Amino acid sequence: MEKNLQDIAGGLDLDRPNVGQIIALMRVLHNYTRQAIEEQSIDVLMDFLYSHLSTTLQMIDASKLACRLGCSFCCNNWVTACTPEILYVLKAIKGDRVEQVRTDIASAAQATAGKSPEERRFMITPCPLLENSACTIYESRPIVCRTAVSNDVAVCERIYVNASGEEIPGTFHHYGVKGIYGLALAGALKKAGLAPNYYEYNSALHAAMLAQEAEADWLCGRDVFSDIAHDPEGEMFGEPWNQKVYEQAFY
Repeated sequence: MEKNLQDIAGGLDLDRPNVGQIIALMRVLHNYTRQAIEEQSIDVLMDFLYSHLSTTLQMIDASKLACRLGCSFCCNNWVTACTPEILYVLKAIKGDRVEQVRTDIASAAQATAGKSPEERRFMITPCPLLENSACTIYESRPIVCRTAVSNDVAVCERIYVNASGEEIPGTFHHYGVKGIYGLALAGALKKAGLAPNYYEYNSALHAAMLAQEAEADWLCGRDVFSDIAHDPEGEMFGEPWNQKVYEQAFY
């Protein structure tokens, strides 16, 4: 593990990306996944993942980004996340707002149940974890939320409120980071025998919220979200190149 950690120390080199770094990251995340299983807690895995991701993101030039506190147009969209991301979010919901958040999650899940990504494009469905247009679990938000960026707020408003169909004027690096970390995490989970799927966010949050021992069950190898809609583009290992990277990492 030490060699793999050295290979990705200081974050990923986005100017000269290489398969070796992805493989090293996948192996490191797998080791943390095994530790999470032993400790029966996802914290060690997710703490490392988000810390390392933050280090990588800090190396990207953000001077042109228009994203600011209170801008939440992208938080009205179809979102997917994998199981440890969802469980980590729920663990961050504490204090006086717990009951209200539980109600908001249930309402959001009911409103979006059965809706496809295409149908959601024409629905304004705020994330149930927003308050005054700001994320209440910001430090625990999933990878997709950490890498969704834009250079133009007006375009975001047209896309997410008016379904204009435009392309978000963001950065290639952020999009690439999302894919790299998503693949590395999925590979780590798959190797550990845990479900590596990505699920519709509202429904998964609601299901985990209702479950008695979702974290323990999942760490024991049970797919706690087997009935939740999967991301149609999130089945990582149906893509030959992704499968090849996974095989290079572990076989």
